[in-house]
Amino acid sequence: MTQVRWRRTKLRALILRIQGSVFISDALRRRLLNFAGARIHPTATIRHSCWLDSADIVMGPDAMLNCFARYDGAAPLIFEAGARVSSGVTFTTSTHHHTGDPRRRSSPETIDSAITIKAGSWVMTDVTINPGVTIGEGCEIGAKAMVVEDTEPNGLYVNMAGPTGAIRARRVKDLPVPDTFAAAPVVLATKRA
Repeated sequence: MTQVRWRRTKLRALILRIQGSVFISDALRRRLLNFAGARIHPTATIRHSCWLDSADIVMGPDAMLNCFARYDGAAPLIFEAGARVSSGVTFTTSTHHHTGDPRRRSSPETIDSAITIKAGSWVMTDVTINPGVTIGEGCEIGAKAMVVEDTEPNGLYVNMAGPTGAIRARRVKDLPVPDTFAAAPVVLATKRA
């Protein structure tokens, strides 16, 4: 590793540790993470006390990641426009194959897969999201849910036991989708004569 690359790697690691400080403003945190390689829109927010193992994060306009989130950093974490994530959410982008060998149940090779939170979705407190999951557009994921597979758009998902007794996030309700959104009129600033 060249001296320059080594310094950049150490600087990135330092940024990832200090960005979570409560003494750093959201705007400065965004600038630090973008400097470290993230692509965070100027209107997106990452709150303090998040444990981020990578800056491989993409955040669209008005997206928000609240306090105490954990991200293992093995694969990208993508938030589309308006996606909201409450406090304490765990993003696990890496896992292992199950070997079946009782001496070592997990294989040494990792499987890394991105997590995507689609536009307008809301992930509530203490949810765990597994590798490769895409939260569909306009979804709400209930508190403490375990999301192990993609969700369909505009649904409410909460932890429920399935036919085999496995507990995971399951769709319990379709959320309403208005035909048209009544947007406030846009008023453009005009110069005074």
